[in-house]
Amino acid sequence: MKTLKLKNEKYFHGKYENNEKTRGWFIGSFFEKDNYCKTSKLEVMYCLHKKGDIVEAHYHKKKVELLIIIDGSAKYTINGKDIYLKKGDFLFIDVNNLIYGEFTKSSKIFAIHSPSIPSDKFKS
Repeated sequence: MKTLKLKNEKYFHGKYENNEKTRGWFIGSFFEKDNYCKTSKLEVMYCLHKKGDIVEAHYHKKKVELLIIIDGSAKYTINGKDIYLKKGDFLFIDVNNLIYGEFTKSSKIFAIHSPSIPSDKFKS
């Protein structure tokens, strides 16, 4: 049996903590040219939110968003509909949906956007 060998040498090991300069983002197209974290395929953020923190109303035209609540809770409003999230919940938001969020407890979250297009965030 013939085996296909793949090797693009693009892999690395890192930590998702201590990313104050990038506001929690640790993968995405917005990194410098030679940074291993630079990719146009997706953006990944780990963030700590305090109770009362707000995610301003916005939408994306070209990228999808996935929010994962590791700990804590939040109320997100998508197109006027309230969705309550708690530890272990995730929320997938397709393009052209109006997103607003408020953290109801101190929270730890992961946010994933795909593809990585930093300019694809529009305030309503």
